[in-house]
Amino acid sequence: MRARLIGYARASQTVTVAEHDTLVADLALTSQAVNLSAVVVTGYGTQRAGDITGSVTAVTDSQFNTGRILSPQMLIQSKVPGVQVVDNNDPGGGLSLRIRGPTSVTASSDPLYVVDGVPLGTGAGGGLSAGRDPLNFLSPGDIETITVLRDASAAAIYGTNAANGVVLITTKSGKGSQGPRVEYSSSATASSVTRLPDMLNAAQFAAAVATYAPTRVGSLLGANTNWFNLIDRTAYGQEHNFSLTNGTADGGYRLSLGYLKQDGVIRASSTQRLSLGFNYHQRLLNDHLSLHTSVRGARAVDQFTPGDVLGNAAAMAPTQPVFDPTSSTGYWDWRTTNASASNPVASLNLARDHGTTWRSVGDAQAEYRVPFLEGLSANVNLGYDLTSAARTTFYPSNLAAQVRQGQGSLFMSKNSQTNSVLETYLGYRPPRTYGPGTVDLVGGYSYAQARSEYPYLRETGLNTNLLGDNGIGTAANVRNVDSIAEYKLISFFGRLNYNISDRYLIAMSLRHDGSSRFGPGNQWGTFPSVALAWRVSQEPFMRLGSLSDLKVRASWARTGNQAFGDYLQYTTYTFSDVATQVWFGDHFVTTIRPSPVDTTIRWERTSAYNVGLDFGFNNQRYSGSIDWYTKNTSDLIFNVPVDPAANLGNFVTTNIGSMRNRGFELSLNARLWEGRATGLSWTASFTASHNTNELLSINPNKSVTRILIGGISGGVGNLIQVLQPGVPVNSFYVFQQKYGPNGKPIYSDTLINMYVDQNGDGKITDSDRRPFHDPAPKWILGHSSYLTYGRFDASFTLRAYLGNWVYNNVASANGAYQNLTGSGMPSNLHASVLTTGFVVPQYDSDYFVQNASFLRMDNITLGYSLTYRGQPLRVFATMQNAFTITGYSGVDPTATAYSNTGSPPGFGIDNNIYPRARTITTGLSFRF
Repeated sequence: MRARLIGYARASQTVTVAEHDTLVADLALTSQAVNLSAVVVTGYGTQRAGDITGSVTAVTDSQFNTGRILSPQMLIQSKVPGVQVVDNNDPGGGLSLRIRGPTSVTASSDPLYVVDGVPLGTGAGGGLSAGRDPLNFLSPGDIETITVLRDASAAAIYGTNAANGVVLITTKSGKGSQGPRVEYSSSATASSVTRLPDMLNAAQFAAAVATYAPTRVGSLLGANTNWFNLIDRTAYGQEHNFSLTNGTADGGYRLSLGYLKQDGVIRASSTQRLSLGFNYHQRLLNDHLSLHTSVRGARAVDQFTPGDVLGNAAAMAPTQPVFDPTSSTGYWDWRTTNASASNPVASLNLARDHGTTWRSVGDAQAEYRVPFLEGLSANVNLGYDLTSAARTTFYPSNLAAQVRQGQGSLFMSKNSQTNSVLETYLGYRPPRTYGPGTVDLVGGYSYAQARSEYPYLRETGLNTNLLGDNGIGTAANVRNVDSIAEYKLISFFGRLNYNISDRYLIAMSLRHDGSSRFGPGNQWGTFPSVALAWRVSQEPFMRLGSLSDLKVRASWARTGNQAFGDYLQYTTYTFSDVATQVWFGDHFVTTIRPSPVDTTIRWERTSAYNVGLDFGFNNQRYSGSIDWYTKNTSDLIFNVPVDPAANLGNFVTTNIGSMRNRGFELSLNARLWEGRATGLSWTASFTASHNTNELLSINPNKSVTRILIGGISGGVGNLIQVLQPGVPVNSFYVFQQKYGPNGKPIYSDTLINMYVDQNGDGKITDSDRRPFHDPAPKWILGHSSYLTYGRFDASFTLRAYLGNWVYNNVASANGAYQNLTGSGMPSNLHASVLTTGFVVPQYDSDYFVQNASFLRMDNITLGYSLTYRGQPLRVFATMQNAFTITGYSGVDPTATAYSNTGSPPGFGIDNNIYPRARTITTGLSFRF
């Protein structure tokens, strides 16, 4: 007799059975490959890890990154292959997560986040101007596991929302019969800037003015001001988390309360969060009925650095003083009506930019196991996601920039969003076999709706500054806008898992979605998937003592994307807007203008193929996985330029083309040192992923061959990136710089002497620009180590990006001597001008596109555990961003022009970005 079960070693026993006799034989199974029998949360259910046929990675709280973690996504940075986390360094600021590259050029490429079964909305409070990070409401200390569904077959059960992958977040709850337990943790941080833009100092600036603008030497006042030293600071923070947990044989609960206050390294920036969470579950009716409730709420108060501070700190002349007692503000500024840099300290102290976000996410789930048919269960899930996000920005009229531009401004918004979801589904997991295998069936219905409201007030030309940001005064120009949008998604879904002898695994799913974001004939989309796996290690011929797991996987799936605005299929009308005014007689007349529209706009669709291999040795002491994938996205949605004369507008949103992502992923895990003899244990993990992106087609059957994107500072309407078939999306579009024998770029008044003539026509025109690298890393590498020795523990995480390029817009906009001689007063220069000698700004030179590959130690932690009155207590210290090795000359090689206005982030443009901080955290945690 032989017995086999995933997670245990095979067992066999020889027995003798007489004819017509019955024999009872006991076979003892010994534990093997524990992580194969672990339960992993997947869409609408759970599976044993060994049964999973797709690319799924679960990260538990013991594996999370440590230190001051403001965003839950940072918990898994470098832990999951194929996942890129990009933040904007601002505390609590906007953050994006990419799984296996981008799948869209206009719609969001962020994954679907599901918290305790509730799909999150991405509107107000989730990345728009009044909000922040989409998970900002969630305290990282409340999270138990984060599961990333990377390939389309694993995520396809979520249909239209799954094109960019799915991130399932499970929060902590009371479990087992542990009884009441109180836990408390507290930590304090200190942060400092690691790198700032390399600008000329006062002596260098004065020398440059004397050489290139001698008539303006008299305007220099001889001060020695380092403007960045005046706007940055050592930032402090604190965090406190309290939880009360109780678990019984039939249920349990967990109540948590968290407080976070973190200042930013740039003055006037901070985030403050108060969060509350409650989980409750109970089994009733002899375990036939299971109830689960989860409610989370948070209030986040954010202080934003006024938008012009970083740019002015770079450009303001270092020879000028900070204060001027004769001015109306008390701060020194250029007294000119021409465009000039302004005093950043004045903006910090006189302008205001702040917001408050309230968010609550919760659900109630019920599962009833039907008594008359074993294995059949009925499930109901009712969830909600409520957000209210207010933001106020105030610039007084006596600020120098406002005197030149508009005599003061006030902006107020109060965005809100209500999302609700109802899901009902049946699950059937019978104990008996059907044919040679076991069956796991799921089928159900989902109804989701959202209502968003985005009212705002904008005033310019303020009549008084007395009210500041505390009220609404009178102004020369007042604009009130209220935008309301509603959206519905109806879905039918089903999944079949078939397991034959724990060796042959089949998984199929189908989802049929209907979205209100498309017009008649295009509202419904069908998204199937199929996955196969062969557990070779369970075959009799693979009886290798050291081999604990070997599984081959293959899958295909199609998913959809409709993560863009509402009502794009309808003509909308604009009025009382500058764009609608026409000249009639001797004045402008306001008109009503219909927008260009494509009524046939349809789903973006992604077809994905994946082949994978899971392996393990020595009872899973050494394990890993390898995946190869291809993602083909068609019907890309984009704002295409059109003839305004024929279309009454400059752009129309339509389906334009296709793109492809191909890649390779590797994950390795090892218990390198078990510690049975020495007390030392060492566990390590390594991840590697390679992705190549290519835009395959754009605007098929039309004349447009490329679309310029990626706005930069400097000049008028400068765009530095391109969408062009045959190259990656967001590729930089620049001239090829010529270099002299000394290795320095050549500067000349004649462009033909500076740049390579690509088409050989003897002159340099825009047609000589060409795609040149892109911001996405070709390789993402991650390593984590966890060590314990006696009562001590230590961990560290390393991350490397290879093949990512960044456009240094700070250098291109400030790296030319013309900034000393322009219409305004002289502004400071980037130190690169000492090398280039550029007199006129060369925004389109590939000199400013720089290799930003890097190696960074994201965090290193040392802890010590002890007992106090019989209860565990741990003290720890963590350093984040310990070091970065890179050849990039700018502020941060992970630069992203993430916009707080809700537009998609423009990766790879270093445009006065918020600097990255090095943070030291000390704290303790205990239980009683």
